Amino acid sequence: PNAERGVYKTNDGGLTWTNTLFIDEDTGITDLAMDPVSPGTLYAAAYQRRRTAFGFSGGGLGSGIYKTTDGGSTWLRLTNDLPEGVTGRIGLDIYRADPRIVYAIVQHTEGGVFRSEDRGQSWTRMSMTNPRPMYYSQIRVDPSDDQRIYTLATRSHRSSDGGVTMTQDLATGVHEDSH
Repeated sequence: PNAERGVYKTNDGGLTWTNTLFIDEDTGITDLAMDPVSPGTLYAAAYQRRRTAFGFSGGGLGSGIYKTTDGGSTWLRLTNDLPEGVTGRIGLDIYRADPRIVYAIVQHTEGGVFRSEDRGQSWTRMSMTNPRPMYYSQIRVDPSDDQRIYTLATRSHRSSDGGVTMTQDLATGVHEDSH
C-alpha cells in the first residue's frame, strides 16, 4: 500500500505525526523552505508524478507552490504571476537576510527562475533557466546577497543579477552532478 503523501508535522517530539498538506495520491512534496525569522511560515513545492514499470508521468495540475503562516494548520496555493496549467517539479529557497525575497525554479513551458519580493504574493520571471528539471530543480540564494543565486543540475548555473543572466559553471575533471 502507498503511504499518504504530503507534509507531516509533530507536536510531541516525533511520537505522533499529522499530515497537514495532502494534495492527491499522485502528488508529493519535493521541497520545503522555512522562513528564518518566522518559523511558522513555510513554502512547499508539490510535484505530481507517477512512475511505474511501464511508464512515467511527470507533472500535472497537482504541482504548485503552497504556503502556510501558521505552522501547517492551513495552506494556501500561490498562483499570482506563476505559470498556469500542467506544471512539473519546483525548487524553492528564501533569502535569509530578508525573507520577503523568495526564489522558485519552476518546470513548465513558461517556467524558469522566479523571484518574489513580497513573500510569494506576486512573482517575476527572471529567466527561462531550468536544467533537467524533473531530476534536479534545485535553487539556492547566497545568504549575504539576494542577487547571487545558483541552480544545481548536471552542471550548475549561477547569477549575480537575481537570475536574469545565468552563467553555466564548467566542471574541471570531476563528475558533473551538482545536486
